[in-house]
Amino acid sequence: MAAAIFALCGLLGATGLHAETIGYGQAIRTLTSACGADLQRNCSGVKPGGGAIQACMAKHKADVSPNCIATVQVVFDLIAKRAEAQAAAPSLCANDARRHCSEFREGNARVLRCLIRPDIYRGVSKKCKQALTDAGWD
Repeated sequence: MAAAIFALCGLLGATGLHAETIGYGQAIRTLTSACGADLQRNCSGVKPGGGAIQACMAKHKADVSPNCIATVQVVFDLIAKRAEAQAAAPSLCANDARRHCSEFREGNARVLRCLIRPDIYRGVSKKCKQALTDAGWD
């Protein structure tokens, strides 16, 4: 498991991503890299969708490599942290939004686009910057 975590951290570092959270695109690339051979060997005839691949991998868990199993756990944890960060960001950035973006109506990510504008972002609080980074929005 430790080897999988170090390999995953190395992969994330090589892409320039923060290892605290992960986006769906990077998650798919990471899982494909760690589990591609296992999927091919155990689930090659399974069509994606509706949890079919996850069910197939669970059915063949005894035949799945330890690296794949560990990577799946790490990636799912990082995705969950990203979702939590995205849910928390609006309240963590509320003061900055009022201070810098009060002229923007809420909805359609208008306030977010305001906060990440380079001229505005420079004046955003450290707490809000960290929230935006963790949410994958910086």
